Amino acid sequence: MNTSIDDLIRSTLTDLAEEAVPMNLTDSAVARARRRRTLTVSVGVAGVVAALMVGTPLALAVSRDAPPSAPADQPPVNFPSPVPSPPVDLPSPVPISPVPFPPVDPKGPGAGS
Repeated sequence: MNTSIDDLIRSTLTDLAEEAVPMNLTDSAVARARRRRTLTVSVGVAGVVAALMVGTPLALAVSRDAPPSAPADQPPVNFPSPVPSPPVDLPSPVPISPVPFPPVDPKGPGAGS
């Protein structure tokens, strides 16, 4: 099964493996990782600073342009009443007498005329 081409490839690969010089890549890998981490943190900080520099003036401008709020004891002026008023031309469901109580004497009770 072994042919001459297989033996040739095997011997060539063995020769190449003996010529390879082992290298220590740890230092360069650690340096690249530090540069990448420094760059990532720097870009993140720059983004946060930029967002604050743009957002703060906008937030302050929006809060100054807002209209003052109405006092709590007064209803809003431009809003319709939530309870509709009854039409004027309808009769009242409860009959109203012209004089509900006897007239009151302006001099007080028990005073004679």
